Amino acid sequence: MPLPGFDARGDLPPGVHRARFSEALQRFGATGGKRGVCTRRLSHVYELARRTESVQRFIIFGSYVTGEPNPNDVDVVLIMRDGSRRGIVEVVP
Repeated sequence: MPLPGFDARGDLPPGVHRARFSEALQRFGATGGKRGVCTRRLSHVYELARRTESVQRFIIFGSYVTGEPNPNDVDVVLIMRDGSRRGIVEVVP
């Protein structure tokens, strides 16, 4: 199911909206400006997490998944499979 459109304030409707990573990048990603910087960082974190083969959920939220042209950052929560011992990704500023 495609991601829903933004409301009048530039936000997604309330709820959890499932998408493939490529779909999220297509919808929210950019190559320039602050959004481009966030997209590159998000892609890097996603690739590191994917390589652990232990990610159960990769959740993106905050201003990155809005219509804001210059989000402050990208917020991510990683949920790892139970008993995972492969690796930990720590993102530092």
